[in-house]
Amino acid sequence: MLALEAKTVYDILCALTGDTEVYKIIDADEVIEKLPAEVRLSKIQLSQIIRDLKDREYIDVKYFTPDEYCLQIVRRVEVPAQQVQQAAPAAAVKEQRVPYGEKKQKEEAKAPAVRKGAVFLMAFLGSLLGSAIIAAVAVILIKFVLK
Repeated sequence: MLALEAKTVYDILCALTGDTEVYKIIDADEVIEKLPAEVRLSKIQLSQIIRDLKDREYIDVKYFTPDEYCLQIVRRVEVPAQQVQQAAPAAAVKEQRVPYGEKKQKEEAKAPAVRKGAVFLMAFLGSLLGSAIIAAVAVILIKFVLK
């Protein structure tokens, strides 16, 4: 949830940008003029709130200076706290806890079995191939460069 100042600034930015999903250049003085009397912000505080809104992905900012902002509103639906609290117990009932041992057994049953011999063989062949490449590079260097 947003703080009172951030929510107010977000609402003002929504009103200034409209419903179009394009970047708009907004002047900081415009936003400050539209703030209610009980919420007074300086340009620095406004800039901090806009950064916070950007970090929380409420807005997308191309660039901003202390005097103007080029931003786009990302439409989000705020879920009231009461709905979240009502949905939480319902979700908890649906989720059933599985003991760790049973969960591990289920995961092992799903995963294809890899034999230890196959892993050793692939590792051994990989090391042989790598050694052969290094030996070939060394021979070429000795033969052509150090002559």
